[in-house]
Amino acid sequence: MKEKTQKEKFEEAARALKTDQSDAAFEEVVTKIAKAPKLTSEQIKEFVRRQSGKSSK
Repeated sequence: MKEKTQKEKFEEAARALKTDQSDAAFEEVVTKIAKAPKLTSEQIKEFVRRQSGKSSK
């Protein structure tokens, strides 16, 4: 199985965020994801910890 391109990964992430189905809204979310800063492993772990804490309350 071939590895997904960066664009395909962005598209999947945008769909996971449940954007509406209009092309303009979808492209806006893809652009937002593409421009997001890259997180370090520690930042990702902290984010997951905070998200886990929110869902258990």
